[in-house]
Amino acid sequence: MPSLKEAITLADNDHSERYERGIAFLREKNPAAAERLETAFSDIAPDLMTYIAEFPFGDLYARNGLDKRLRQTATLSALATAGHIAQLKIHIGIAWEVGLTTEEMVEIFMQLAPYAGFPATIN
Repeated sequence: MPSLKEAITLADNDHSERYERGIAFLREKNPAAAERLETAFSDIAPDLMTYIAEFPFGDLYARNGLDKRLRQTATLSALATAGHIAQLKIHIGIAWEVGLTTEEMVEIFMQLAPYAGFPATIN
C-alpha cells in the first residue's frame, strides 16, 4: 500500500483532461484563488482538489448553452443566496475576469433582495 505522499504523487501525475481544463480556467480567471485551493487541498485532500477542478471548472464552465458571464451571474446569485461568502469572494474575482462590471454585480445582488432576502443581499 502506498504512503500518503506516494498516493498524492500518483494522484498528481494522473490528471484528466477535465482537470487540466478546469485548473487552467481557474488559474487564468482567479490565480490567487487557484493557488489557495491548491495549497489547501493538494496535500491533504487531492481527490477533493480534483473534483473542484474537474466538475465546476472543467465541465460546467466549458459547456455551451450559457456564456461565461451568464454562467457567472447564476453562480454569484446562488452563492449569495446561500450565504457562502468566502466562495462568493472567489467568484466575484472570476466575474470581473469574464467581463461582468462592478455595476452589473451590484444590480445582480440588488435583484436578490426580494427573493433571497435583505440579509443575503447585504452580506
